[in-house]
Amino acid sequence: MPEGFDELKKPRQESSAAESERGFDYYIERGRNEALLAVKERFEDDPDERNRLPFHNRRHTNDVMRRTRALLEVVREGGAITERDVKIGMLAGAFHDTVQRWEESRAKWQENGKEVENHEKVMRRRFAGENEDASAAEASAFMDKAVEESGDPGIFSEDDKRIVAEAIGATVPGFNPEKGTVTQPNLKEKSSLIAHAVALADLGTAGMDGPEKFASEGDALFREENLDILEALHKPLNEIHEDQKEYYRKRMLGWSKFQAVFAAGRRSLLEEELRGIPEGVRDSVKKLFSRFDETIESAKKISERRDNMTFEELLRDMGYAVSLSGR
Repeated sequence: MPEGFDELKKPRQESSAAESERGFDYYIERGRNEALLAVKERFEDDPDERNRLPFHNRRHTNDVMRRTRALLEVVREGGAITERDVKIGMLAGAFHDTVQRWEESRAKWQENGKEVENHEKVMRRRFAGENEDASAAEASAFMDKAVEESGDPGIFSEDDKRIVAEAIGATVPGFNPEKGTVTQPNLKEKSSLIAHAVALADLGTAGMDGPEKFASEGDALFREENLDILEALHKPLNEIHEDQKEYYRKRMLGWSKFQAVFAAGRRSLLEEELRGIPEGVRDSVKKLFSRFDETIESAKKISERRDNMTFEELLRDMGYAVSLSGR
Protein backbone atom coordinates (compact mmCIF):
# COMPACT_ATOMS: atom_id res chain seq x y z
CA MET A 1 0.00 0.00 0.00
CA PRO A 2 1.51 3.36 -0.98
CA GLU A 3 2.68 5.63 1.83
CA GLY A 4 0.04 8.17 2.79
CA PHE A 5 -2.82 6.13 1.37
CA ASP A 6 -4.82 6.28 4.62
CA GLU A 7 -4.45 10.05 4.81
CA LEU A 8 -5.74 10.39 1.23
CA LYS A 9 -8.64 8.04 1.87
CA LYS A 10 -9.99 9.79 4.98
CA PRO A 11 -10.87 13.13 3.33
CA ARG A 12 -12.75 11.30 0.59
CA GLN A 13 -14.85 9.50 3.26
CA GLU A 14 -15.59 12.77 5.01
CA SER A 15 -16.58 14.35 1.71
CA SER A 16 -18.92 11.45 0.97
CA ALA A 17 -20.45 11.72 4.43
CA ALA A 18 -20.93 15.46 4.00
CA GLU A 19 -22.60 14.94 0.63
CA SER A 20 -24.93 12.34 2.16
CA GLU A 21 -25.83 14.73 4.98
CA ARG A 22 -26.59 17.50 2.49
CA GLY A 23 -28.72 15.06 0.50
CA PHE A 24 -30.57 14.06 3.66
CA ASP A 25 -31.28 17.70 4.55
CA TYR A 26 -32.48 18.36 1.00
CA TYR A 27 -34.92 15.46 1.06
CA ILE A 28 -36.17 16.30 4.55
CA GLU A 29 -37.04 19.80 3.34
CA ARG A 30 -38.50 18.46 0.10
CA GLY A 31 -40.57 15.90 1.98
CA ARG A 32 -42.00 18.55 4.25
CA ASN A 33 -42.88 20.71 1.25
CA GLU A 34 -44.48 17.81 -0.63
CA ALA A 35 -46.56 16.87 2.41
CA LEU A 36 -47.72 20.46 2.89
CA LEU A 37 -48.60 20.72 -0.80
CA ALA A 38 -50.66 17.53 -0.56
CA VAL A 39 -52.52 18.92 2.46
CA LYS A 40 -53.17 22.19 0.63
CA GLU A 41 -54.47 20.54 -2.53
CA ARG A 42 -56.62 17.99 -0.72
CA PHE A 43 -57.98 19.92 2.25
CA GLU A 44 -57.83 23.60 1.28
CA ASP A 45 -58.26 23.80 -2.51
CA ASP A 46 -60.78 21.01 -3.15
CA PRO A 47 -63.82 22.32 -5.06
CA ASP A 48 -66.13 20.36 -2.72
CA GLU A 49 -66.65 22.52 0.35
CA ARG A 50 -67.00 19.47 2.57
CA ASN A 51 -63.47 18.40 1.70
CA ARG A 52 -62.01 21.78 2.68
CA LEU A 53 -61.02 21.30 6.30
CA PRO A 54 -60.92 24.28 8.71
CA PHE A 55 -58.74 22.34 11.18
CA HIS A 56 -56.84 19.59 9.38
CA ASN A 57 -54.98 21.89 7.02
CA ARG A 58 -51.47 23.30 6.63
CA ARG A 59 -51.81 25.37 9.78
CA HIS A 60 -52.28 22.24 11.90
CA THR A 61 -49.47 20.41 10.08
CA ASN A 62 -47.08 23.32 10.62
CA ASP A 63 -48.10 23.52 14.29
CA VAL A 64 -47.41 19.82 14.78
CA MET A 65 -43.99 20.15 13.13
CA ARG A 66 -43.19 23.18 15.31
CA ARG A 67 -44.19 21.45 18.53
CA THR A 68 -42.41 18.24 17.48
CA ARG A 69 -39.19 20.18 16.96
CA ALA A 70 -39.53 21.91 20.34
CA LEU A 71 -40.00 18.58 22.12
CA LEU A 72 -37.22 16.77 20.29
CA GLU A 73 -34.74 19.62 20.73
CA VAL A 74 -35.13 19.32 24.51
CA VAL A 75 -34.52 15.58 24.27
CA ARG A 76 -31.55 16.11 21.95
CA GLU A 77 -29.97 18.59 24.36
CA GLY A 78 -30.10 15.83 26.97
CA GLY A 79 -28.08 13.59 24.65
CA ALA A 80 -30.78 10.97 24.04
CA ILE A 81 -31.13 11.63 20.29
CA THR A 82 -29.27 13.33 17.44
CA GLU A 83 -30.09 16.27 15.19
CA ARG A 84 -30.84 13.73 12.47
CA ASP A 85 -33.52 12.22 14.72
CA VAL A 86 -35.06 15.66 15.15
CA LYS A 87 -35.34 16.00 11.37
CA ILE A 88 -36.85 12.53 11.01
CA GLY A 89 -39.44 13.60 13.57
CA MET A 90 -40.19 16.70 11.53
CA LEU A 91 -40.76 14.54 8.45
CA ALA A 92 -43.17 12.32 10.39
CA GLY A 93 -45.02 15.41 11.60
CA ALA A 94 -45.29 16.71 8.05
CA PHE A 95 -46.91 13.51 6.76
CA HIS A 96 -49.00 12.59 9.82
CA ASP A 97 -52.31 13.87 8.36
CA THR A 98 -51.83 13.76 4.60
CA VAL A 99 -54.75 11.34 4.26
CA GLN A 100 -58.18 12.23 5.68
CA ARG A 101 -60.75 9.73 4.45
CA TRP A 102 -64.20 9.99 5.97
CA GLU A 103 -67.89 9.24 5.65
CA GLU A 104 -71.10 10.78 6.90
CA SER A 105 -72.33 9.67 10.30
CA ARG A 106 -76.01 10.31 11.04
CA ALA A 107 -77.63 10.13 14.46
CA LYS A 108 -80.77 11.40 16.12
CA TRP A 109 -80.26 14.26 18.56
CA GLN A 110 -80.94 13.21 22.15
CA GLU A 111 -81.97 15.21 25.19
CA ASN A 112 -82.20 13.54 28.60
CA GLY A 113 -81.61 10.19 26.94
CA LYS A 114 -84.54 10.56 24.53
CA GLU A 115 -84.46 11.13 20.79
CA VAL A 116 -85.76 14.48 19.60
CA GLU A 117 -87.97 14.33 16.53
CA ASN A 118 -86.85 16.06 13.32
CA HIS A 119 -83.36 16.75 14.64
CA GLU A 120 -80.73 14.58 12.98
CA LYS A 121 -77.06 15.25 13.52
CA VAL A 122 -74.77 14.75 10.50
CA MET A 123 -71.12 14.46 11.44
CA ARG A 124 -67.84 13.64 9.74
CA ARG A 125 -66.58 10.19 10.75
CA ARG A 126 -62.95 9.60 9.94
CA PHE A 127 -61.43 6.21 9.32
CA ALA A 128 -59.15 6.33 12.34
CA GLY A 129 -56.17 4.03 11.95
CA GLU A 130 -56.69 3.59 8.22
CA ASN A 131 -55.92 7.27 7.62
CA GLU A 132 -52.74 7.11 9.67
CA ASP A 133 -51.64 3.91 7.91
CA ALA A 134 -52.22 5.56 4.53
CA SER A 135 -50.38 8.71 5.62
CA ALA A 136 -47.44 6.59 6.80
CA ALA A 137 -47.45 4.76 3.45
CA GLU A 138 -47.15 8.11 1.65
CA ALA A 139 -44.21 9.04 3.87
CA SER A 140 -42.56 5.69 3.17
CA ALA A 141 -43.10 6.08 -0.58
CA PHE A 142 -41.46 9.49 -0.45
CA MET A 143 -38.43 8.08 1.38
CA ASP A 144 -38.13 5.26 -1.16
CA LYS A 145 -38.27 7.82 -3.96
CA ALA A 146 -35.53 9.86 -2.27
CA VAL A 147 -33.23 6.84 -2.07
CA GLU A 148 -33.91 5.94 -5.71
CA GLU A 149 -33.39 9.48 -7.01
CA SER A 150 -30.25 10.13 -4.99
CA GLY A 151 -28.71 6.72 -5.53
CA ASP A 152 -27.72 6.87 -1.86
CA PRO A 153 -29.23 4.13 0.33
CA GLY A 154 -28.01 6.06 3.36
CA ILE A 155 -30.44 8.93 2.77
CA PHE A 156 -33.24 7.00 4.47
CA SER A 157 -32.85 3.54 5.96
CA GLU A 158 -35.47 0.89 6.58
CA ASP A 159 -35.22 1.84 10.25
CA ASP A 160 -36.03 5.45 9.35
CA LYS A 161 -39.17 4.29 7.56
CA ARG A 162 -40.18 2.14 10.52
CA ILE A 163 -39.69 5.03 12.95
CA VAL A 164 -41.74 7.43 10.81
CA ALA A 165 -44.54 4.88 10.44
CA GLU A 166 -44.52 4.24 14.18
CA ALA A 167 -44.65 7.97 14.92
CA ILE A 168 -47.59 8.57 12.58
CA GLY A 169 -49.34 5.50 13.96
CA ALA A 170 -48.96 6.90 17.47
CA THR A 171 -51.33 9.74 16.53
CA VAL A 172 -54.32 7.42 15.98
CA PRO A 173 -57.03 8.90 18.23
CA GLY A 174 -59.06 7.18 20.89
CA PHE A 175 -61.32 8.57 23.59
CA ASN A 176 -61.32 8.24 27.38
CA PRO A 177 -64.92 8.81 28.54
CA GLU A 178 -63.89 8.94 32.19
CA LYS A 179 -61.53 11.85 31.58
CA GLY A 180 -63.55 13.28 28.70
CA THR A 181 -60.62 13.66 26.37
CA VAL A 182 -58.87 12.28 23.30
CA THR A 183 -56.18 9.66 23.87
CA GLN A 184 -53.59 7.95 21.69
CA PRO A 185 -53.82 4.22 22.44
CA ASN A 186 -50.90 3.32 20.14
CA LEU A 187 -48.51 5.49 22.17
CA LYS A 188 -46.79 3.16 24.61
CA GLU A 189 -44.05 3.70 27.17
CA LYS A 190 -41.69 1.70 24.93
CA SER A 191 -42.55 3.76 21.82
CA SER A 192 -39.65 5.64 20.26
CA LEU A 193 -38.83 9.15 21.41
CA ILE A 194 -39.79 10.40 17.95
CA ALA A 195 -43.21 8.72 18.28
CA HIS A 196 -43.66 10.33 21.69
CA ALA A 197 -42.81 13.76 20.31
CA VAL A 198 -45.11 13.58 17.27
CA ALA A 199 -48.04 12.20 19.29
CA LEU A 200 -47.64 14.75 22.08
CA ALA A 201 -47.28 17.52 19.51
CA ASP A 202 -50.46 16.46 17.73
CA LEU A 203 -52.55 17.01 20.88
CA GLY A 204 -50.23 19.56 22.47
CA THR A 205 -52.05 22.83 21.89
CA ALA A 206 -53.69 23.21 25.31
CA GLY A 207 -50.47 22.69 27.24
CA MET A 208 -47.88 24.10 24.85
CA ASP A 209 -49.58 26.96 22.98
CA GLY A 210 -52.18 28.25 25.41
CA PRO A 211 -55.72 29.67 25.40
CA GLU A 212 -55.97 31.64 22.17
CA LYS A 213 -54.61 28.90 19.94
CA PHE A 214 -56.62 26.23 21.76
CA ALA A 215 -59.88 28.17 21.39
CA SER A 216 -59.27 28.83 17.71
CA GLU A 217 -58.50 25.16 17.02
CA GLY A 218 -61.56 23.98 18.94
CA ASP A 219 -63.85 26.23 16.92
CA ALA A 220 -62.21 25.14 13.65
CA LEU A 221 -62.66 21.47 14.51
CA PHE A 222 -66.34 22.03 15.32
CA ARG A 223 -66.89 23.69 11.95
CA GLU A 224 -65.08 20.80 10.28
CA GLU A 225 -67.01 18.02 12.03
CA ASN A 226 -70.60 19.31 11.90
CA LEU A 227 -71.61 18.83 8.29
CA ASP A 228 -75.31 19.55 8.76
CA ILE A 229 -74.64 23.03 10.15
CA LEU A 230 -72.31 23.73 7.24
CA GLU A 231 -75.04 22.69 4.81
CA ALA A 232 -77.77 24.65 6.62
CA LEU A 233 -75.78 27.86 6.31
CA HIS A 234 -76.09 27.76 2.54
CA LYS A 235 -79.55 29.21 3.15
CA PRO A 236 -80.15 32.75 4.41
CA LEU A 237 -80.29 32.78 8.21
CA ASN A 238 -83.87 34.02 8.18
CA GLU A 239 -84.90 30.89 6.27
CA ILE A 240 -83.59 28.53 8.98
CA HIS A 241 -86.44 27.58 11.33
CA GLU A 242 -86.12 28.87 14.89
CA ASP A 243 -86.34 25.35 16.32
CA GLN A 244 -83.46 24.30 14.09
CA LYS A 245 -81.40 27.31 15.13
CA GLU A 246 -81.92 26.45 18.78
CA TYR A 247 -80.94 22.84 18.09
CA TYR A 248 -77.69 23.96 16.45
CA ARG A 249 -77.12 26.49 19.24
CA LYS A 250 -77.34 23.76 21.91
CA ARG A 251 -74.75 21.70 20.07
CA MET A 252 -72.42 24.68 19.76
CA LEU A 253 -72.76 25.45 23.47
CA GLY A 254 -72.19 21.80 24.36
CA TRP A 255 -68.99 21.78 22.32
CA SER A 256 -67.80 25.00 23.96
CA LYS A 257 -68.40 23.56 27.42
CA PHE A 258 -66.52 20.40 26.46
CA GLN A 259 -63.32 22.30 25.64
CA ALA A 260 -62.32 22.87 29.28
CA VAL A 261 -63.02 19.20 30.04
CA PHE A 262 -60.91 18.14 27.07
CA ALA A 263 -57.95 20.29 28.18
CA ALA A 264 -58.22 19.11 31.80
CA GLY A 265 -58.24 15.52 30.60
CA ARG A 266 -55.12 16.10 28.54
CA ARG A 267 -53.42 17.62 31.59
CA SER A 268 -54.33 14.61 33.73
CA LEU A 269 -52.78 12.20 31.22
CA LEU A 270 -49.48 14.04 30.81
CA GLU A 271 -47.51 12.23 33.53
CA GLU A 272 -48.48 8.85 32.11
CA GLU A 273 -47.66 9.89 28.55
CA LEU A 274 -44.23 11.17 29.56
CA ARG A 275 -43.11 7.89 31.13
CA GLY A 276 -41.34 6.92 27.93
CA ILE A 277 -39.20 10.07 28.05
CA PRO A 278 -35.75 9.61 29.68
CA GLU A 279 -35.75 10.74 33.31
CA GLY A 280 -32.87 13.12 32.66
CA VAL A 281 -34.97 15.28 30.34
CA ARG A 282 -38.50 14.45 31.48
CA ASP A 283 -38.86 17.52 33.68
CA SER A 284 -37.58 19.74 30.88
CA VAL A 285 -40.11 18.25 28.47
CA LYS A 286 -42.87 18.67 31.03
CA LYS A 287 -42.07 22.38 31.31
CA LEU A 288 -43.06 22.78 27.67
CA PHE A 289 -46.61 21.92 28.79
CA SER A 290 -46.89 24.84 31.20
CA ARG A 291 -50.07 26.44 29.86
CA PHE A 292 -52.78 23.96 30.80
CA ASP A 293 -54.16 25.94 33.73
CA GLU A 294 -54.62 29.19 31.82
CA THR A 295 -56.07 27.31 28.86
CA ILE A 296 -58.64 25.55 31.04
CA GLU A 297 -59.69 28.75 32.80
CA SER A 298 -59.98 30.61 29.51
CA ALA A 299 -62.07 27.81 27.98
CA LYS A 300 -64.48 27.99 30.93
CA LYS A 301 -64.85 31.75 30.51
CA ILE A 302 -65.47 31.44 26.78
CA SER A 303 -68.17 28.84 27.47
CA GLU A 304 -69.82 31.07 30.06
CA ARG A 305 -69.70 34.09 27.75
CA ARG A 306 -71.31 32.13 24.94
CA ASP A 307 -74.20 30.88 27.09
CA ASN A 308 -76.12 34.11 26.51
CA MET A 309 -75.38 34.43 22.79
CA THR A 310 -77.96 34.05 20.07
CA PHE A 311 -77.45 31.53 17.30
CA GLU A 312 -76.26 34.27 14.95
CA GLU A 313 -73.81 35.62 17.55
CA LEU A 314 -72.47 32.13 18.22
CA LEU A 315 -71.90 31.51 14.54
CA ARG A 316 -69.70 34.56 14.23
CA ASP A 317 -67.93 33.92 17.52
CA MET A 318 -67.03 30.41 16.39
CA GLY A 319 -65.65 31.55 13.06
CA TYR A 320 -68.46 30.86 10.63
CA ALA A 321 -68.59 33.24 7.67
CA VAL A 322 -72.30 34.00 7.42
CA SER A 323 -74.62 36.68 6.17
CA LEU A 324 -78.36 37.29 6.26
CA SER A 325 -78.55 36.42 2.57
CA GLY A 326 -76.81 33.06 2.94
CA ARG A 327 -73.58 31.92 1.28
